[in-house]
Amino acid sequence: MVELEKAGVPTVVILSNGFQHDADASAKAFGMGPIPRVEVPLVYNNITTDQAIEQTDPVVEEIMELLTRGISGEEIENQALQDAQAKRFVFNGEDQFGALDAFNQEFLDRDWGDGFPLIPPTDEKVARMLSGTTLDAEEVVCTLPPGNGIVTVQKIAVNCVMAGCEPEHLPVVIAACKAISSMEPFEVRGLLMSTSAGAPLIVVNGPIRNEIGLNYRRATLGPGKMSKVNVTIGRAFTLTLKNGGHWYPGVLDMDTIGTPRKFSFCIAENEEDSPWDPFHVEKGYRPEQNVVSIFPSGGEHDHGNQGVDTADGLLKSLAASCGHSSAHIANLHGELDESPGGATLILLAPAHARPIAGSGYTKSAAKEFLHQHVKAPASEMVAHFNVPEKVRYEWRWLYDLPPWEQERVMLHGQHDASRYFIVCVGADDRAKNLIIGSGTPGMAEIRDRA
Repeated sequence: MVELEKAGVPTVVILSNGFQHDADASAKAFGMGPIPRVEVPLVYNNITTDQAIEQTDPVVEEIMELLTRGISGEEIENQALQDAQAKRFVFNGEDQFGALDAFNQEFLDRDWGDGFPLIPPTDEKVARMLSGTTLDAEEVVCTLPPGNGIVTVQKIAVNCVMAGCEPEHLPVVIAACKAISSMEPFEVRGLLMSTSAGAPLIVVNGPIRNEIGLNYRRATLGPGKMSKVNVTIGRAFTLTLKNGGHWYPGVLDMDTIGTPRKFSFCIAENEEDSPWDPFHVEKGYRPEQNVVSIFPSGGEHDHGNQGVDTADGLLKSLAASCGHSSAHIANLHGELDESPGGATLILLAPAHARPIAGSGYTKSAAKEFLHQHVKAPASEMVAHFNVPEKVRYEWRWLYDLPPWEQERVMLHGQHDASRYFIVCVGADDRAKNLIIGSGTPGMAEIRDRA
């Protein structure tokens, strides 16, 4: 719609009930402002052709009227003035605790928080947070998805204060913002704006892991003292996506059910106990560089096979688990073969990585083994995504096969071996892994540390 309007073609959006806020926020994010629209009760994806006609016919006259009338200049000007207004808040109470309660209630009511108590971003606290970087407070860091918000160093610092970060954590969150803004737009919009339960996963590499106390061993994704730095950095990133990138639930985040991964999802790689090069080195960075990677995540599957200690046995066991959580439908629906969207991220415990590497498997060879063994019958994928008209043309022949033939035809879980990412994480004395449906990560170096 935005692209058509830029080309001088008048448009009207036919909006399904429940997506009103999403449409307004999306239009604003992509530079359109108020949008002409009509509303219908049902989502078109979920109804028959007859139902679609039944709910669209009554709004045709309204569509024609909007196409000829448009949006007035006064409406656009009023919206621009409203957007330009900056606010400073003062909170009072019977004592400082009452003022703190009032602050938290106001910010929660405005959906500027995550539901947990926030730290007030006072001038003094924000100034202290800014001491963690050499960048100027007003320097623009990036345009942050999904709402294309312009985020400055100071805006990120405010959210870091609210999350409970220390100044030395600020450069990590800045790099995370740069990393997600570098992702392919279609993929990052799918991650942040889909009705699926997607969330970004932060992975940190380099010496900074130890310098700021990130947990990369036991319970790295857990709560509590051991993972405090992980939790606060992940939380700060989530708050920045909300308040800088307009990633508000029910507005631009249209997730149907939701996921706790959206509260805080931050780890570091256990480079010390890994038998292979760490992820950032694999991607071309030097070992001494500090790097943040942002992986799309679509849920995790716990894998453990403590009774197997041979490399082939472990890899076959991993492949079987990857078959349950791989994005098999990436074979059928999504990007072109030259730019596949689906991927599988394996958070591999050192106790499993070592025997695999010890038998001569490089990381590349291990991924190739997985690719050759992660397969599923066409029947499983057809049943999972039984909408032939939305499937890539080159795969539609699968739907014409008889059931017994669909059971016989086996398809790879991913496009090729490069769509498997392995990151060594976790305690060195336990052999449990996490397998996560993922996509192409965005990456950025952590720089400008004070």
